[in-house]
Amino acid sequence: MKPEDRRNLNPHAEAVAAMSLFSHRYAHEQRGGSMDFWDSLSESEKARCRDLVVRIAASPREVAQ
Repeated sequence: MKPEDRRNLNPHAEAVAAMSLFSHRYAHEQRGGSMDFWDSLSESEKARCRDLVVRIAASPREVAQ
């Protein structure tokens, strides 16, 4: 397996957030894998994803009622 393939198959949390936040672009407009998509984002889009990951990690989990 090529290094870039391995990288695309193991996206970091920020890239997972990007795939969700920008799902239409990820699904319809980009070519390549998850990390290729991450690489294509602007710095402000990456910052938004980084912020989301930090906020989620600091948040309590849902508790079933």
